[in-house]
Amino acid sequence: MAVQIFIGFITLYLLVSAIGVGFYLQKLLNRMYPGQDIIRVFCGFILYYFLFDALIRFLLQELPTLTIQPYLVQNIKRVQLIRFLNLRSLFTLFNLLPLLLFTPFTIMSIAPVYGFPVAIAFIVSILALTVFNHFLILYIKRKSIINSWWLVLYFVVMAGFIAADYFKLFSLSHVSSWFFSGMLAYSWICIILVGMAILSFINNYSFLLKNLYLEDIAGRGRKKEGSEYVFLNRFGAIGELIGLDIKLILRNKRPRSVGVLTILFLFYGFIFYKEKYINEGWWGALLVGGIFLTGLFITNYGQFLFAWQSAHFDGLMAGNLSVKTYIKSKFMLFTAVCTVVLLLTSLYGLMSWKLLIVQLAGYLYNVGIHTVITVYFATRSYKSMDISKGATFNYQGMGAEKWLYTAVVFLIPMVIYWPFAFFINAWAGVIALSILGLISFLLQDWWVDILTKEFFKRKYKILNGFREK
Repeated sequence: MAVQIFIGFITLYLLVSAIGVGFYLQKLLNRMYPGQDIIRVFCGFILYYFLFDALIRFLLQELPTLTIQPYLVQNIKRVQLIRFLNLRSLFTLFNLLPLLLFTPFTIMSIAPVYGFPVAIAFIVSILALTVFNHFLILYIKRKSIINSWWLVLYFVVMAGFIAADYFKLFSLSHVSSWFFSGMLAYSWICIILVGMAILSFINNYSFLLKNLYLEDIAGRGRKKEGSEYVFLNRFGAIGELIGLDIKLILRNKRPRSVGVLTILFLFYGFIFYKEKYINEGWWGALLVGGIFLTGLFITNYGQFLFAWQSAHFDGLMAGNLSVKTYIKSKFMLFTAVCTVVLLLTSLYGLMSWKLLIVQLAGYLYNVGIHTVITVYFATRSYKSMDISKGATFNYQGMGAEKWLYTAVVFLIPMVIYWPFAFFINAWAGVIALSILGLISFLLQDWWVDILTKEFFKRKYKILNGFREK
């Protein structure tokens, strides 16, 4: 009840804030762009908002679900069930926010200058883009459940838009300004966006009609996934355990959101790696960025390391499975993901070759030291989790040790870096962190033995805790 009340206050706060920003937007744009036509500025901003909206929806918007079996034996047509499911899904905060943000500005600024027909066209366009985003994201999320390559494709497209705009190869602002400025003269252009919204709805409707039965979707998913991880067989039992982790991440809401966040936060390099930091040698700040980017998966997935499998942890421990092998598989999973992330984020080296060294130092710290800290804290976590629930406002499994873990993970590299940076220079701090991370990584088998003993000390506390729902 307390969580629901808290969520209610947060929702109310967001709605009130959106209304406040909507009424204040005219003054805000005048301050930010003095002497410019704020309506033209507003036109260039609209598509940026909906690009950001699409990213946030993918992370936070829940898929609407309906248990259809009880209804199929009633005198209710399947098309009615799907229509109801689609219409019900429209009642969400994400669809209300753009209307609250843009409608006041449209009425207060556009209507007096260009007339109410144009203002109505703008409101219709905002509504159409909202509906388009809504059903497009629902479709992509449903397709990604069947085939995880849809998830990759979605983020590749998003990354392409962001990167092209950042490197000035393509300007979304110019496209937005050109289209919506044209609507100021020809309000009927809004029909294009209405058509896109209708097509998005029809596409989503058609998909649900063809995939009404969940077992049909799951059946296709199992057939594909069964042949996906053959390459892991060469690693024996460790490979099988890594395959289980991959399937757990792809098939369940909360761990899947960790994977999505890991991909999304790869673009945070544009925030951490400022040209000012590089030119002025702010290596401490850059190092934090390198550790954050290459180690985010370890932090997000590792803080619930054993709890992800709490529902069947009794079965794992009762089976013919070596705990040492189980812990070793976690180390290998973390190392593999960190390596892939390091390769992907090496593109930031185009900004400066020095970033490659910073990221390598962060990588060595993460695979050598961060992994050990993560598994150590996991042996002291006794709270179970329902991984079928979404991650939004979900505090299940959270405890004081999670906050302590996060503080330790980011405090230790600074404790290593700053003495060398202060008494010698910044490069000495980066090298020291890299060497300690590499040494710890080479001692990984030794760490596994120690952590296995730590696990056995608390094995039955962990099992008892995971049985409490």
